[in-house]
Amino acid sequence: MSENKEKREEGFNFMSDVFGGQFLSKMKMTSQWLFILYIFILVIIYISINLGVARTQLTQRRNQREIKNLKADYTSKTARLQYQSKQGEVEIRLKAAGSKVEKPQHPARLVEIPK
Repeated sequence: MSENKEKREEGFNFMSDVFGGQFLSKMKMTSQWLFILYIFILVIIYISINLGVARTQLTQRRNQREIKNLKADYTSKTARLQYQSKQGEVEIRLKAAGSKVEKPQHPARLVEIPK
């Protein structure tokens, strides 16, 4: 088990070595300019990630607002359609359209067919 830890310590762990800066010392690059360039690159990566997150959140807020508006529109159209499908409303609309369809005088009956 101790051999495993030694190999892990000697090996290259990308996340901790790159973001921690240990790869600079492991590669024997101790120049100040390289360190400044390294910090500059990290800052640019940080800013890029934050801008991407902000853009994603803005898009998400826009989509949520649009969903809310569409849901309200759907609810109002559904209520209007339910009101218009009432029997009395259908009769009024048919009369306004000049239709000669009338309400039946006798209700429908069950027709029995002999076997």
